[in-house]
Amino acid sequence: MERNKRLEDNADVDGRELCADLVKVTWTPELETPKTDWAILGDISPAGACLELEEPIPTNAAVELEFGDDRCRAQVQYCKFDKVNYIVGVEFLDGYRWSRSRWKPGHLIQFRLRKVADKTA
Repeated sequence: MERNKRLEDNADVDGRELCADLVKVTWTPELETPKTDWAILGDISPAGACLELEEPIPTNAAVELEFGDDRCRAQVQYCKFDKVNYIVGVEFLDGYRWSRSRWKPGHLIQFRLRKVADKTA
């Protein structure tokens, strides 16, 4: 639980980049056949990504992601309902590390938060 909260709160720490693209997500709900759906990719980093889907995927579920010619396995770290869709945070598995040279989303904006000096001190 603490780890999931840390991932949500510290999204800027791991080089997360805002983006917009579609990725194919496959997972197997408990006691069901595998499901495949398209998700909106909202941000991505070397260690994980944030997706938006129409249905929830359970925390700790294993998923397979396909983007462009690249694919990887990931684990769901959190899933929460947000107005219309579900926001799903995933952590890449098996040593996979995303980079722009592997696959570049259609709309990618790199941002970095920086500390501003406190001038009142």
